[in-house]
Amino acid sequence: MRKVLDVILVLFSLAAAVLVFSNFNMEGILWNGNKPDAVSSQEMEENPGTVYTGKPAGEGIPEVKTQEEWKEVLNDVDYITVTPEKIYKTNVYSLAEWADYFQRRRNGAVGRKKTTVRTSPLDVSQDYTPYYIIELEDGSHILAQMNRCLAKNIAKGKETTLPIGRKQGFSQGAKTALASVCEEYQAPTDYVLYTIDNEWQEKHSFEILIGKAVVAIVVFFVLAVVLELIADRILPSGKHRNS
Repeated sequence: MRKVLDVILVLFSLAAAVLVFSNFNMEGILWNGNKPDAVSSQEMEENPGTVYTGKPAGEGIPEVKTQEEWKEVLNDVDYITVTPEKIYKTNVYSLAEWADYFQRRRNGAVGRKKTTVRTSPLDVSQDYTPYYIIELEDGSHILAQMNRCLAKNIAKGKETTLPIGRKQGFSQGAKTALASVCEEYQAPTDYVLYTIDNEWQEKHSFEILIGKAVVAIVVFFVLAVVLELIADRILPSGKHRNS
């Protein structure tokens, strides 16, 4: 009986650690401490060849508030921002633009090609970027990809203006996976608002992974030890009873 209980406690601690890994906002800690400077429309005009996607939106960046305005945005050309009213998870992810498209073996050799689209209720891989549905000011909805920490802020009801983004196409595989949820929210599936700074994400992705892993491991061991101590009081092991 005690051995079964020990297994249950370990599995429970492991499940808790996975949830912590999935939800711990390490990205937010790094983003708030290493956030790039805001970019204004004037700066963009003075440096037309620079990529500004994912940079904080400064003065003069056009803000889309309705689905009609979204339809008028030129894909891969216009820079815009949005201040979402609400946000919804889709549990659909695409392989991040900065991620390696192939798995790497321990000896450094190239392995199988990674899946470009995946679905999961748990967000546990930094190599994949979540798709969200955001609500605009007029109550309509569009697809968006953004930093996870910003999505968490919006979900908590914090007014959050997204970084500078672009309207861009995405894979048919993702469109198929998103079809039902987009139909539910009447969100168009032809384009997505992409607001991620790929350079920043690539630079900090390993730090985010390690930070989340360390916190999850600490939670696992602390919880496992505490639960074992409680179990010893309620149902002592054979070793403790003999002593």
